Amino acid sequence: MHMPTPNNLPVAVVSSSTQQAQGMARSLEKEAGDALDVRVVDTVAEARQLLLDQEIGGAYVMPSAQNQDATLYVAGAQGASLKQVVTQTFTTVAEEQHVDLQSTDIAPLPTQDSMGTTSLYVTIGWIMAGFVFVIIMSSAAPELLTVRRLVPVLAGWSALMALSIWLVVGPVIGAFDGHAPQVLGLGWLTVFGVGLCTAVFARFIGPLAVIPAVTLFMFLGVPSSGGALTPYIESGLFQFLHGVLPAPAAVESVRSVLSFGGAGVGSHVVTLLVWAVAGLALNIAAQLWSGRGKKRGGGSRAQENTALARSDGALAGVGAIGN
Repeated sequence: MHMPTPNNLPVAVVSSSTQQAQGMARSLEKEAGDALDVRVVDTVAEARQLLLDQEIGGAYVMPSAQNQDATLYVAGAQGASLKQVVTQTFTTVAEEQHVDLQSTDIAPLPTQDSMGTTSLYVTIGWIMAGFVFVIIMSSAAPELLTVRRLVPVLAGWSALMALSIWLVVGPVIGAFDGHAPQVLGLGWLTVFGVGLCTAVFARFIGPLAVIPAVTLFMFLGVPSSGGALTPYIESGLFQFLHGVLPAPAAVESVRSVLSFGGAGVGSHVVTLLVWAVAGLALNIAAQLWSGRGKKRGGGSRAQENTALARSDGALAGVGAIGN
């Protein structure tokens, strides 16, 4: 996050002439290299829909006979950093073409969230609620790590924290309005999934599970989440992590629900579900493996005790003969 540079930033070019738009796209890609991923679309309506679906960061409409100015369409709700870098990029393009640039934000950020970071802070609350609870539990009540007890306890905790965070960020602070069922559901799933995955680490290393948990869910999750900086101005590693980690999935889910009518939320919910199911499966597998190990250990100790008893009996018999 310390050196933000455009990296495969998806944008669209629109023109009344397809040939002109294609020429513009080739020119941009040649000049920008890997900084931009330029596509050509036929109509402004199609470009606007791509923005609302969060598939592109901006759409540049070239001047035409009807409009001598260029127009840049952005969706500010995707994040202030994305809007800023797209605006800067196409302001330079318009200057090189010697045309004026008009900017239109079709999905602006709400006044109570002018930086677009509400989704990030909500997600951080969910993530921390998931792994901190399990780490404390592994030290204070390790018997609750058994799957039979872990699942209902963690499910109840997840519901409590989802409700608490929604109350604080929504009704109390007023960072967003409405969408309570969706936000509560996303919160429960995020806390539950992160908690289950942390429990896998806690089974083997106890409270030291905080190290892999914080590394995975915070140190890697927050920079790749897109909540503070868009991943399109970060390295390829964080763009990859953006598609697989739970923190980015939670941030994008909240953003989609609050600002885009739920567009694209399905794929992010699938990511959260995969983490939850994987965490549950790994806990079951670890418990079964541990149970087999105990049975083998118990069997070995029983054999040793039997052998010792037989040895003691033999020695007693020898002593009796001697007497």
